[in-house]
Amino acid sequence: MRPISVGKNLVANTKTTLYTVPIQNIGKWNLLYAVNNSTSAKTFSAWWYDYSTNTEIAIVQDYPLTAKSFLKIDGGAYTLLEERDEIRVQSETGSTASVVVTIEQEYTSVKQHGG
Repeated sequence: MRPISVGKNLVANTKTTLYTVPIQNIGKWNLLYAVNNSTSAKTFSAWWYDYSTNTEIAIVQDYPLTAKSFLKIDGGAYTLLEERDEIRVQSETGSTASVVVTIEQEYTSVKQHGG
């Protein structure tokens, strides 16, 4: 597996697709790091979009972050992403937030979903 990190300074109150699994790949999503750079408390949300079922699953929803604080989700668990699955994120209106995710991406010779 090839580790990939993707980071972005978010546009407040705008759902952003941070990462999309390429065709004929899978990914193990094992880190989410979000920081509230604002001077006041703001919320943060992240979703896994499952392409095969056209379903968005909340990983964290309106998670409260005090000013200059962060959220880190890591450890021994991961979310398995298949081709065309996405990681989507959003910060609250008026926020200045950044987010980083790390995925272990691997090429597969068989397509996971039709297409």
